[in-house]
Amino acid sequence: MIYMSFFIGLILICKGGDWFVDAASKISETLGIPKYVVGATIVSFATTMPEIIVSAAAALKGHSAMAIGNAVGSVSANTGIILAISLFFLPAAIKRQDYIIKTILYIGTLVLLLISFKDRVFDWSDCILLLLAGILFLIMNIKNAFQERNKGFQRKNQKNDSKTQKKECWKMFVWFFIGAVAIVAGSEILVKSACEIAEKLHISEEIISVTIVAMGTSLPEFVTTVTAIIKKESSLSVGNIVGANMIDSAFILPVCTLLGGKSLPVSTQMALIDMPVCILVSVVALFPMLYRNKIARIDGVFTLLIYSSYLIYICRGNL
Repeated sequence: MIYMSFFIGLILICKGGDWFVDAASKISETLGIPKYVVGATIVSFATTMPEIIVSAAAALKGHSAMAIGNAVGSVSANTGIILAISLFFLPAAIKRQDYIIKTILYIGTLVLLLISFKDRVFDWSDCILLLLAGILFLIMNIKNAFQERNKGFQRKNQKNDSKTQKKECWKMFVWFFIGAVAIVAGSEILVKSACEIAEKLHISEEIISVTIVAMGTSLPEFVTTVTAIIKKESSLSVGNIVGANMIDSAFILPVCTLLGGKSLPVSTQMALIDMPVCILVSVVALFPMLYRNKIARIDGVFTLLIYSSYLIYICRGNL
């Protein structure tokens, strides 16, 4: 029964995320926001809702290992599996200026997270710099959105009927809300059943959270990436993963800490293995394309190999 509950929670999260993403994407399309900015802001926030809600729910119930494990594990899974697949299937030339500042800010945020784990406690004082980095990232993307709209997106939108636009937007906002409710309900079921599975199989909550739960909550990003691969939209795919990972890194643990009103204990494995690997796969995946101005298949292969080796190592040592 607990396995069935786990999958029901996962399905609710994924389907809710799907509605959430579709609604967010159509709203942003109506507003004329360019694809990379859509990927790095609207879609990223939509696809990170499962991670944020699951970690917050876990923290509020006293399962700090699951809260932190899901946050960091989701970033690693997004990069080690989803971005790696995207890099492999969508090799293409890129505009370096679209990625360089945001990528450096994202890697810097991961380093800040690693530093905050050194004392094995994540508290409110660790939240400040992370939140500032996250807010700076959002401001940069909003600025980009306005710059792109000034280049001609507004003229395109002015041709559409305003009444039709308003009706479509209201319809999408309804699905946006339904998706959010499904995500919240699914996360409650998922956290409870994951804890029961860990207890039944005598596996630590941390291992469950950085593997099964993290991969499960990353499914919306996976769906978005597969869609981008089919449509050959490399900018949307990479932008979505960078944006989603930045939001996960900068906002999830501060939200958990501030909502819970107490510090989150950090395990030795998280500080010495999980977080360094998270940084490594991000650097291997993203930095090469910045200096060569193109996405190469080999980057995806190396990223996937590193992440697979990490999974084998932690699972062999804990099962």
